[in-house]
Amino acid sequence: MKKIIIIALTLLSFINVTGQTSKENIESIVEKYLLDSLLNGSILIAKGDKIIFQGSFGFKNFEKKEKNTLSTLFPIASLTKQFTSTAILLLQEKGKLSIEDKIGDYIQVPESMKDISIKNLMNHTSGIPDYWQNDIYNQKDSIYNFLNQKDTLQFTPNTKHRYCNSGYFLLGEIIESVSGKSYGDFLSEKIFKPLGMKNTFVNNGTAIDRAIGYDENWNRNDYLMTTADGGLMSTVEDIYFWDKALFENKLLRVGSKELMFKPSTLNNGNKVNYGFGWDINENNNKIVSHTGWLASFGAYNQIDSETGYFLILLSNQIRPELMNLINDINKELYKTE
Repeated sequence: MKKIIIIALTLLSFINVTGQTSKENIESIVEKYLLDSLLNGSILIAKGDKIIFQGSFGFKNFEKKEKNTLSTLFPIASLTKQFTSTAILLLQEKGKLSIEDKIGDYIQVPESMKDISIKNLMNHTSGIPDYWQNDIYNQKDSIYNFLNQKDTLQFTPNTKHRYCNSGYFLLGEIIESVSGKSYGDFLSEKIFKPLGMKNTFVNNGTAIDRAIGYDENWNRNDYLMTTADGGLMSTVEDIYFWDKALFENKLLRVGSKELMFKPSTLNNGNKVNYGFGWDINENNNKIVSHTGWLASFGAYNQIDSETGYFLILLSNQIRPELMNLINDINKELYKTE
């Protein structure tokens, strides 16, 4: 599920720009993509408590011509992994587990996987085969059947880094086993409610203000995914609350956050620019981010842990130009520093 985000967007329905970054420059960046009909979703850019830019574009329901707004709900795909890794760290802070523990101590897994550490799941160094490559997206039993059939690791744990949705699926199982609650209930109690994230929850496909996914020709392209590796939905505003809480150390202890944002180290000493649910920028390790995609939905979240810049994009129409948009916005943001 980790691929370069492919996101889309169409008609501008709301824009608000304030702050030090040039209003005209930000608007011109967005307008360039709007004129080419490449934007369909929501964007929020902030620095600390000050929102620099927020806007919604295009349609959440193309057939009914219902426009996206800042309250439109989007599946956030692999951004979910940030919440899963945070939930594990919260359990560690309470003494309920250690990320060095073997996963076989908490859940039933094939013999070859029992001695893998929780940390190996969090930083994608487990060697477990990725169910995503086999078109299994939202059925827990099917994923367990897949893992049981593939009772062989692809490599010795912590000798390589290979992105693996199966690992985060299993982290969700560990969260439920240790907490005695469903994944969604645990996150709601420990993260969403304390942070005021009223529009973030497990995607069951029934939310009223939910965006519909479309391909480039406006054909519907939509499905659900298993919970802990990509099954949440949210809004740009709620993701902003989340980013601020991490930046301001309101949720995790400083030591836990540093672990999450720290590059991983393999057995041979080589560094991997991935922490726990976050990519670490190889040129500036103070900048962490993650992409996500699911059917026609795309997501991007970026935190600068030094300056407090936040960049959030959620979309319901896949196109390959999203990274260009992100790069253009970042050039403008960091030009003003």
